[in-house]
Amino acid sequence: MRESEVERQFVEAVRAAGGQALKFTSQTMNGVPDRLVMLLGGKCAFVELKAPGKQMRLLQRKRRQQLEALGFPVFCVDRPEQIQPAIDALIHWSPGDPIPRGIGAKIPDIPELAFPDTHDAFTPQVALSESEVMLK
Repeated sequence: MRESEVERQFVEAVRAAGGQALKFTSQTMNGVPDRLVMLLGGKCAFVELKAPGKQMRLLQRKRRQQLEALGFPVFCVDRPEQIQPAIDALIHWSPGDPIPRGIGAKIPDIPELAFPDTHDAFTPQVALSESEVMLK
């Protein structure tokens, strides 16, 4: 099954629930979810749709973190049987409540990056005077 078929079924199911699933794109930000879902009662979430078995890219997972930090649920749906549980979760969720977890496809965590010590051979060591330290 193709992503477009999962997306078509998702849009139809949201409409049947009395909502809208608007195609969402941004000219200034890559990696945003495919659909902005709006339901009665001011409920709003973002949904990334994938072909079965496909996962969100790293940038998409970063956008999910950013949107959820603002209080918006972000779901990933990659199979038709995940559509209704995602809609039901949004219907029963209220803004300000904890964001529903475990809905739809599993979204891998973003791997933590290890950065080199800032005092390695490539970082110049500069001694600052007391007045320069006070300025910073």
